[in-house]
Amino acid sequence: EREERVGQIFFLRGKQQEPTPAVHAGDIGAIAKLQETSTGDTLTDRAKPILLPGIEFPSPVYSIAIRAKSKADEDRLGPALSRLAEEDPTFRFYRDPETGQTVISGMGESHLDVVIERMKRKFGTEVTIEELRIPYRETIRSKAQAQGKHKKQTGGRGQYGDCWIEIEPYPDGEFLFEDRIVGGVIPKQYIPAVEKGVRDAMRRGVLAGYPVVNVKCAVYDGSYHTVDSSDQAFQIAGSLAFQNAAAKANMVLLEPVLKVEIIVPEEFLGDVISDLNGKRGRVMGTESAGTGRQKITALVPQAEMVRYAIDLRSITRGRGRFSTEFSHYDEVPAHIAQQIIERAKKERAEAEK
Repeated sequence: EREERVGQIFFLRGKQQEPTPAVHAGDIGAIAKLQETSTGDTLTDRAKPILLPGIEFPSPVYSIAIRAKSKADEDRLGPALSRLAEEDPTFRFYRDPETGQTVISGMGESHLDVVIERMKRKFGTEVTIEELRIPYRETIRSKAQAQGKHKKQTGGRGQYGDCWIEIEPYPDGEFLFEDRIVGGVIPKQYIPAVEKGVRDAMRRGVLAGYPVVNVKCAVYDGSYHTVDSSDQAFQIAGSLAFQNAAAKANMVLLEPVLKVEIIVPEEFLGDVISDLNGKRGRVMGTESAGTGRQKITALVPQAEMVRYAIDLRSITRGRGRFSTEFSHYDEVPAHIAQQIIERAKKERAEAEK
């Protein structure tokens, strides 16, 4: 409960503002410069409080990635997005920690075009649209062993770290590290450095630069130097060992799969299912959603759903709606995985120029 100072009340007639002493039930009025009020709030008399039920706004169905055109635009971007989200409950934005992209979401392509235009006109912030990156993962399908050895001799103290690790699939979790060293071939104080090196290599990825998951790793052998060994040397050795082992462990690419629920008029049911099949979707079932409407439940790769709001509107002439939620990760078909890997290699090469 907050107190709001209300000034002049208006009726809007095109571009004209007509002052009025009161707005009656059924009329639409306007009040300027409200400080505390947000969309969906009720303005009422403190002596006779009335709380109207809030508006249930639909969840966004279409997302794009944006990037500020300049450093000045980047500084203004956050405040501009926050203001726009306050004004429009169907608009949302977030920074994806995995892809590093700023993602904006709304009710469709036209909605986000208007948001970008308002950002430029009202807040002086210009952005460019980028391809939405999919948060792929990498994993291994078989057991492998490998050595990681880092040896560097300079004028003074050298660097020496040597470890052997074994990796295998770990479906029960993201990562498990085991210390199987016996006889002190690697001193205890260097084991955490080996683990850190392995984790760093997993974070950077092997196939296409995406994080590696579902791996059990054990360090079981190695050697050290009483003078030249250090945490840094064993961290590098652990990273090398993982890269060498992963190359022999039948690595594959994983993609996020969404659970999708679509409600459409019955006459479009066949066309929508056919479109889902073309998107590598797996229809789990259909059921009645009221008179003349059907609900389709399907599992569809996220990569295929980026522009689905536009596709569904086209198929159903604007009469279909859908919602999505994350379901699980699944292996990417080999021919598609190869395209993703080649594209990632090309992007890395361009970034290094």
